[in-house]
Amino acid sequence: MMPVDMSANHREPLRFAVHHAFPIVAETLEALVRAIQPGAIASDPSKAALVIATLGEIDGLDLAPDARVAVLIDHADRRPVQEARARGAVAALPLDLTADHLRAALDAVLAGRSWWPAVAAADPEGTMSSSRRLDALSGQQFKVLDLMSRGRLNKQIAYDLGISEGTVKSHVSSILRKLGVERRTQAIATFITAQDGSTRMPPRAVLGTAGAAHLSRATHAAR
Repeated sequence: MMPVDMSANHREPLRFAVHHAFPIVAETLEALVRAIQPGAIASDPSKAALVIATLGEIDGLDLAPDARVAVLIDHADRRPVQEARARGAVAALPLDLTADHLRAALDAVLAGRSWWPAVAAADPEGTMSSSRRLDALSGQQFKVLDLMSRGRLNKQIAYDLGISEGTVKSHVSSILRKLGVERRTQAIATFITAQDGSTRMPPRAVLGTAGAAHLSRATHAAR
């Protein structure tokens, strides 16, 4: 398959299509594409050079033979990223990327390059280091895991962070999923291993703040 020239000086305007179950997500992505590449035209998938959609929606779309596909995923988890690769996609775009990172990812795709989240680049076979696994956690999840490693129970963590116990349980479930483990003890072991392998853990206090606008918030708000 010949690569499609999507550079700004390409004579023909880029024709693209965005599909997502929630209109606000699709509209946001369309606006980002137009902001990055002025003159881009939203088109039918059968006539689009670039199609941005979830894996579930791609099967039902009539794509042009030479269309490049960027897959929308909820999080930078290994399984959906590998599936996107296997399906011939050129990118996997996690909806929980910060706005700046999502724009950078789209910029790469619109320039004709591939883009994959760190989990794919560092862990194509599922052997990612402990420190890189922790990078998938939000700031609040990192704090929860830190307190877990100190022997705190969910009720104590909720009190320390000023959140409900139900929220803590939700964070714990997400932590286990993102780290690819099944038990709290395994998550704690991953955390301790990362600490032992680095003289200084990366600062996480600034992550997950109100200033980091995630596109996934729009998705959750629409549910």
